[in-house]
Amino acid sequence: MEKRNIEEALKEHLENIGLGYGRSDAMIELLKYNLAQDELEVILGLPPNLPPFEVEEIDIIARRAGIEPEKAGKALEGLAKKGFVYKETTGSGKPGYGFIQWGFGFPQIFFWKGENTSYAKKMAELCAQNYKESNSLDKARGTENAKSFRYLPIEKAVDYTLQGVLPYEQMTGIIERAEVIAVVHCPCRMQRDLLGKRECNHSLENCLKFNDMARFVIEKGIGREITNEEAVKIIKKTEEEGLIHFVDNCQDDVHHNCNCCPCCCWNIYPIKSRKVPRDFIMDTYFLRITEDQECTGCGLCVDACPLEIITMEDGHPVADQSVCIGCGVCLSPCLSGAAKLKRREDKRPPFATFQELHQTQIKEVMHQ
Repeated sequence: MEKRNIEEALKEHLENIGLGYGRSDAMIELLKYNLAQDELEVILGLPPNLPPFEVEEIDIIARRAGIEPEKAGKALEGLAKKGFVYKETTGSGKPGYGFIQWGFGFPQIFFWKGENTSYAKKMAELCAQNYKESNSLDKARGTENAKSFRYLPIEKAVDYTLQGVLPYEQMTGIIERAEVIAVVHCPCRMQRDLLGKRECNHSLENCLKFNDMARFVIEKGIGREITNEEAVKIIKKTEEEGLIHFVDNCQDDVHHNCNCCPCCCWNIYPIKSRKVPRDFIMDTYFLRITEDQECTGCGLCVDACPLEIITMEDGHPVADQSVCIGCGVCLSPCLSGAAKLKRREDKRPPFATFQELHQTQIKEVMHQ
């Protein structure tokens, strides 16, 4: 296939993989920097409109790409070694492949390992250019009725202020139910660091991956396997640093946990700077309230809020509930117990499973 034709074909095809990648010349440059011509061509046969981690057999991929199965198999193995595709055994016992999806490996594979190399810096520059050229934030968030992720309160917030807390509402509950756990470096802070733009001193190796996502990063050598106990310690440390938890927007089989800062992370800064509405990016299930009769007016929660949305009014803190993400970080310094979280009554519960979440998203995308 001619150079110009394959570039346009790749842009179009990538729009239909998962939630899409957004069209940009930087994305094509990134692929060409990393991949051989055969590998670029076989991408055109990789399955569109599938949830993350689902795969198809070589024969189907080869037919869709219009190339011989043997040639497709070699190219797919090359992509797998470079971390650009998931590889799993299908129900028939044959190898299957699927392109890494936005937010589930891309562009994180370049930064999860925490390397500060010329290659990593080049990838950081291309990814930054891709963000400028495409609607990647819109893709990463999910669909209008099925956001990919949800904010999760810190442990103290759910321990002390909520009744009937469910396992999926606590990081410890999610950790306890995970089959495999891995830890990787925060891709947002790493990318900002590589670009010379990181302003914070928050720790880097503290994003947790579970189950299929954990197996992927462990196999590729870009994350390390850890125990449940180690994972709980990492979460405790992130809460001491005032970082914000988010996870997949489902109750069971959670794959992702990131622990975010407002200066570097893709989902916090746009809300803090009022560039997008709070509910545009992720689902928020809790809001901060204050029990005025218990409040001493110390103002510590005002300083603790990562989004800077709490102000003192008549000697008591008031949170802007149109911006509050219910992270619970402001509850940490509250000694009186006046700072509390309440559940949003206008929100349906998270999706039952990871599979249901992503199947719902794909149906919405296909009907747009």
